[in-house]
Amino acid sequence: ANDADSNSGPATVVVSNDITGSVLEWEVNVDATAAEAGVVDFTIVNDGTIGHEFLIVKTDAAPGEIPLVGDRFSEDADGIKVIDEIGEFAQGTTETLTVTLEPGSYQLVCNLPGHYDNGMFVGFDVVD
Repeated sequence: ANDADSNSGPATVVVSNDITGSVLEWEVNVDATAAEAGVVDFTIVNDGTIGHEFLIVKTDAAPGEIPLVGDRFSEDADGIKVIDEIGEFAQGTTETLTVTLEPGSYQLVCNLPGHYDNGMFVGFDVVD
């Protein structure tokens, strides 16, 4: 079904339920920005020089637009649902998180103080 001549837009959305990525100052990188609803595995390496965390947040807010309270966003705010997280982990280490996701819009973020505001987020979609 993949026709190399058909291009539905400027960017190809990679859909995967086995995702690898990294966190570092000040980025969250993943090799797929969408998954099919169900079980999704995230394997994330901290390529930074300091500790970071990795949160899976269900929200309709645009990437980077979750309202901040001080230097981070409230994980209990309306319209924000933290599905699960890898708590702060050290540079050079790798953590794996397995979650079951429903269809919708998500962000993959680090919500340590100042990190989200500095760009540690990426949009993520879960499709039927």
